Amino acid sequence: MGNSVTDVEIRSSAWDALSGPGDPPGQAGFGGVVADRLDPSRARPALRSGIEAAELTGVRGTPYVMLRSPDEAGTGYLRLTPEEWQLALLMDGTQTVSRLVAEFARLAGRLAPDQVRRVVADLAANGMLDDLPDDAFHQAPVDQARHSRPAPRRRGLSFAADPLATVLHRAGGRILFSKAVVLVGAVLSLAGLVLFAATWWRGSQSLFLTGGSYFTGALTLVLLTAIAVTLHELGHALATKHAGREVGRAGIAFRHGLPAIHADTSDAWMAGRRARVLVTAAGPATSLALAGVAQLLAVALPAAGPVAFKLAFVWYLHLFLQLNPFLPRDGSRLLMDWLEIPHLRGRGIAWLSARLRGRPPAWSGLDREGKIIALYGILAVLWLVVALNVAWQLWSDRLRGVTTGLWHSGAAGKLLLVAIVLGLCAPVLVPGLRRVGRAVRKARQRAAERDRDADLPRRIAALHHSELGGLPQAALESLAARARWVRPPSGTPLVLSGSAQQAVYVVVEGAVQARKPGDPGGIVRHHVGPGGVVGLADALTGRSMALDWFTAGTTLLAVPTAAVATVIGPLPGPPPAERAEAEALFADTPALAGLAGDERLALIASAHPVGLPAGAPVILAGPTHAVVVESGVVAMPDGVELRRGTLIGPVGDGS
Repeated sequence: MGNSVTDVEIRSSAWDALSGPGDPPGQAGFGGVVADRLDPSRARPALRSGIEAAELTGVRGTPYVMLRSPDEAGTGYLRLTPEEWQLALLMDGTQTVSRLVAEFARLAGRLAPDQVRRVVADLAANGMLDDLPDDAFHQAPVDQARHSRPAPRRRGLSFAADPLATVLHRAGGRILFSKAVVLVGAVLSLAGLVLFAATWWRGSQSLFLTGGSYFTGALTLVLLTAIAVTLHELGHALATKHAGREVGRAGIAFRHGLPAIHADTSDAWMAGRRARVLVTAAGPATSLALAGVAQLLAVALPAAGPVAFKLAFVWYLHLFLQLNPFLPRDGSRLLMDWLEIPHLRGRGIAWLSARLRGRPPAWSGLDREGKIIALYGILAVLWLVVALNVAWQLWSDRLRGVTTGLWHSGAAGKLLLVAIVLGLCAPVLVPGLRRVGRAVRKARQRAAERDRDADLPRRIAALHHSELGGLPQAALESLAARARWVRPPSGTPLVLSGSAQQAVYVVVEGAVQARKPGDPGGIVRHHVGPGGVVGLADALTGRSMALDWFTAGTTLLAVPTAAVATVIGPLPGPPPAERAEAEALFADTPALAGLAGDERLALIASAHPVGLPAGAPVILAGPTHAVVVESGVVAMPDGVELRRGTLIGPVGDGS
């Protein structure tokens, strides 16, 4: 009895396969010049020496490897699966990316060309590779002035903080993390909070007066705020040292108009999830414990009562703001570290916003991860209600009397009143003003983009630097004429599984990530970065999306599906009958189960059936070629029989 196998050639980019194994580089056609420009199949990545690797375990018991680049400044951190780390160790500068795709298939037992390409790109972006071409994995920006990243928000003096943090940790900071001290801190926190509430209710301490002067009181609050924020950051730093990691640079900067010290604790990623949770929680815990101590001192030492009460108030207010779920502060970071669900804050707010507008999905249609995210959005609204109540209580109990007194104290009093209000409202006003600024910039961008003729070169450039860049210039211009810019907030659902697809999305900045409904929490099946295309296979086949896609700081170019299908025309590759057979075969092949729809379409386009008589050998044309058993049996020398759905190869450097 004869055998039937399907032969495919595995390349580093799925779209490279669409040009066919015999097409010369530079051929104009569907994916024809990808190999020349975007597909770095001839690049030979080499892993830098001195990279630190830590083998860790995630919240769901999944092992992973955390990498740290050897740079002193601008240290890069990257999380890989154990298989991806084994792939990285093979990057010695002698193997092309195409060969690495074959090696990864041999290591992992599945074909994942896009995953290999992403790993190489992520290693390069985090400074962990030597001497890759500048444009190998990074597309040129469409418009540097419009698409450059915003400057860091924190500016000011900076210094190496690790030596100071090390001294403080050794001098007694380590004791703060013992069980006894933590228990005592919890008791002091609770007692101090009760006393503070009682003191506030009685009104026995003034918040804005010091020595009978409102000016001195306002200045005192500013200085105490700087002290509170600095000690909050010190809590993060000491927790980082307690986890056995280094503290990065610290800086003195103005935050919300007030001076404060900030510290870089990114190195906690190398210590695992538990350490990250500890480091993130250490800041709020420090604020809560010190606020309790300050309030207890206010009761025990009446002479220090006014200042201690103000300090406790500043700590409690700062702690309350740190728990703001609408901002990337300690509260939202703590939940993300604990749950390990990416873009939890953005996705929660996006779901809530969609439900308020009556858009799907409803609560009943969510899986476990979706309900956790939705619950976050609901709690965010509850936090907003509490925040409004706190603001009203602050106004009615304290600010109303101060407002009346200062308003009738002349021009100086009115200026001081304005300063106090701005200082208290700064944590809300500053993020709000930033949002307004971003909204104004986006409005200007949209206004410029409405001039379709003037904006056409930018859209053509975005398509040219994407995986569709191999299309003829006329085709790119046709697609660009119908395309539109999309800039959704992080966490926004781009396309939901089962829904009709309205557009093909080209990723210009940021990334989009996919998961399948019902996946365990935190699972990301596919990650598409700049230059990638989402939904092309579904647009060409007319099928609905099988995955949920979410944005991550993304700028997209959306092209209507009808325009894409018209421009590209009939699907390349085998005729419909053979295509259906190939799709059924690939669906039965476990090693191909992880492929995205676009990648599977590319393989089908490049595959061709091969019939073999009984007893004939199965020969792979090269290290990047593979065959899939369609019917019959392939007998291995050790007696193992390979049947339908078995992927043989690619062998990489194997035999």
